[in-house]
Amino acid sequence: MNDLAAGHQPPSTVAKIGPSATKGLMVVGAIAVVVVAFLLLTRALGIAEFWAGFLFLFFWAGIEQMRFERLNFAVVGACVGLLAALALNQLPQLLGGGGLALALAGVVALVYCQVMGWLALLVNNATMLFLTVATIPHLQASGNFPQMFAGLLVGVVFFGGLLWSAFRVARWRAARKA
Repeated sequence: MNDLAAGHQPPSTVAKIGPSATKGLMVVGAIAVVVVAFLLLTRALGIAEFWAGFLFLFFWAGIEQMRFERLNFAVVGACVGLLAALALNQLPQLLGGGGLALALAGVVALVYCQVMGWLALLVNNATMLFLTVATIPHLQASGNFPQMFAGLLVGVVFFGGLLWSAFRVARWRAARKA
């Protein structure tokens, strides 16, 4: 069976996907430096729940494509999602079954707003992502919500500031070339 019959394309028609191997290694190296810097910063600040900063970065960079006009939606939505998860964690402890009913009613209201497209700054995909992750049973049982909010805040400032600075430098370089 020849290569074409087996579904393989001749090398001349195979589309190149992604950067070169060298550029890819450089990008991975830069990402590693940023990740280590963030981990060192959160450790120095005593933040154990640093995952919230990485989750924010994943959402804003991966889903929102690092668009600064969507930064407020990502930050506010993440905070609302964590607050809803906190309510699910704390209200039953404070108010018993009524607290659970109140927290669940709040989640239903958030889902309804999401479905209807209402209050988009408060209720959006970031809200639902953070609510989903922060209601993982292990996090509900042993997570530290103030630390989660701290990890989120440091992630927003660190990654947002870093990317804002990088974009400013790139713009400055482009203007200088022109």
